[in-house]
This record gives sequence, structure tokens and C-alpha cells, in this order.
Amino acid sequence: MNNITTSLGQTAELLCRVSGNPLPTVRWLKNDAPVVQEPRRVSYRSMPYGSRLRIRNLDTTDTGYFQCVASNKHGNVSTTGVLFVKFDPLPTPLSGRPTLLEIVTSSPATQYRRSG
Repeated sequence: MNNITTSLGQTAELLCRVSGNPLPTVRWLKNDAPVVQEPRRVSYRSMPYGSRLRIRNLDTTDTGYFQCVASNKHGNVSTTGVLFVKFDPLPTPLSGRPTLLEIVTSSPATQYRRSG
């Protein structure tokens, strides 16, 4: 799987694309613990395709293994992506542009895509 490396202060969006009948619910974990939402910084929400986790103003402490777990009455599937936040003292030409890690999950196969 492709991992994502980005810089301090940037925004990361992790997308979990799921399908199933009934439509699965999605949970987000960081390093095997539930992701805790923080107002205006860490949020996740349901989308028509699954779920999106957005982390703004990234800090090196945001580095970790992020897992998307999709569940319905037929079972669970999960996939993991690694977010690495580096300290980058020099501004980049794309400063402020969101970085996107797309985790695509479908049963029985799981696919991963990285954009950005």
C-alpha cells in the first residue's frame, strides 16, 4: 500500500470508499484506538461513497497508522494507511493544499489509491 508523507501545518484527507448491502458503517482508528474528533482540526463524516477523515494543521504527533473499518450485518473489512508528518521548515510551493490518501474498501477485494 502507498503511504503518505506530508509536512507540518498541512491538511490531510483520508477517504474510505465502501460499498455493500446494507451500506456499511465506517469507524476510524489511529494506532488501533478510535480517532477522537477535535473541533476545527480533526473531523470525520459520512459521505455518499463511505467516509472522510480530515486532519487540519498537521503536527508530527499526527503521524501514525490510520485504519478504516467498514461493517454491516455480513461482516467487517478494514484497511490501513500510514500518515507521516515531517517537520519541514521551508515553505512549499503548494502550501495549504490538502494532501489526499484514499483508502478504497470493497468486499471481498480491497483496493488502495493515492492521489495528490
